[in-house]
Amino acid sequence: MGKKLLHRRYVATLLSVGIIFVIWQIFAMVIHSPLILPLPRETLEVLVQDIGRPLFWQHVGATACRSLLAFGIAVVTGTLLGAVTGSSENLHNLLVFPLAILRATPVVSFILLALFWFGTSLVPVFVAVVMSLPVMSGAIESGIKNTNKELIACCRVYGFSRGKMIRHLYFPSCKPYFFSGSLAVFGLSWKVVAAAEVISLPHRSAGTLLQSAKVHLETAQVFAITLVLVVLSFVLESLFSFISP
Repeated sequence: MGKKLLHRRYVATLLSVGIIFVIWQIFAMVIHSPLILPLPRETLEVLVQDIGRPLFWQHVGATACRSLLAFGIAVVTGTLLGAVTGSSENLHNLLVFPLAILRATPVVSFILLALFWFGTSLVPVFVAVVMSLPVMSGAIESGIKNTNKELIACCRVYGFSRGKMIRHLYFPSCKPYFFSGSLAVFGLSWKVVAAAEVISLPHRSAGTLLQSAKVHLETAQVFAITLVLVVLSFVLESLFSFISP
């Protein structure tokens, strides 16, 4: 059954990719302007050239490292924060407004502010962590608050210690919320890091390549870099989903 499900997902993914390329081809032919929308063939030709350049992978690798670093920091910090706010109503009330501010503030505002505070290489990591923190903390807080109240009462009746309750009750309850929140944080971190790089322009980054291609009106290059980032993100997300329960 598992192999059949994976086969169906594989076929569905290939079909969706094929449909996207067909629609892309049609619109590119109708617009008939490589500056606005290049043909898939033109983009793939640029992509093949990029793949053969070590410098290109240095830029992409730097972006991937920043995204993974931001992801790790956001998951750890958000988990601790969510555990605190989920366990204490007073702390929840104290932190609910600051977290709401983080959710509501536009990404570009954090990017511009961070440019005054950090070096260009740290700006994407900082912004991604700030934007991802409410997502991860909210997931963990939901897991704690949705823990079965009857089981909590039962554990207290039988004198379970705080450590045992966390290990045998809260941890299993929060596990699906943790993986769901982590998956959302990973996708968000990847996008925010790339967006922040376009503005902060670190020495090595995919965002710097995107900005350079945009300045030189190399639309096919923008599409090629974006394709690499999308595929890499999809592969890493798929691996993460595979190990999650």
